[in-house]
Amino acid sequence: MARLHAAYLLLLLGTMMSACSATAPVLEEKLVIEPVGPTTWAEVEKADLQVYPDVLPRVDDILVHDVPQSLMNSTADDGSQIEIEGFRIQVFSSSERDEAAVVEDVVERWLSGLSDGQRNALGLPDIIPVYAFYRSPFYRVRVGDFEKREDAARLAAVLKRQWAGALVVPDRVTVMR
Repeated sequence: MARLHAAYLLLLLGTMMSACSATAPVLEEKLVIEPVGPTTWAEVEKADLQVYPDVLPRVDDILVHDVPQSLMNSTADDGSQIEIEGFRIQVFSSSERDEAAVVEDVVERWLSGLSDGQRNALGLPDIIPVYAFYRSPFYRVRVGDFEKREDAARLAAVLKRQWAGALVVPDRVTVMR
């Protein structure tokens, strides 16, 4: 019995070894790179430039793309809103809700009356939000969403002419990026 097992083992081992051997030769494939055009400086200096036109071909002045303008201007990610620690201008604070609503309306009308030149001189955006909200124990009216204190301070200086108590305060603001 032991001899039978040894014979089967030798037969199995021989079969496995013959299956692993290759009968066909392995061919090596070499990549051949053929240079195109002049390859040395001497050849470059001798190149015939007469085959190239002196004037570039005319291209249509108007090029129409299917690509949105925001992608063409690299402004595709502009316009996303994020909330950050920034600044607002507080123009009013009172325990009376109705007073805060009236001041909010007056401030909105005053801001909408600014000319484009005035907005540009102050570095203001087209839309300046006005917020009226309650934080115990007062109703407050605040103006703008500013990332930098300096930007808020420019508008605060103008608002102080109408509302003497206007001051720049830190707040969570929503800005466009």
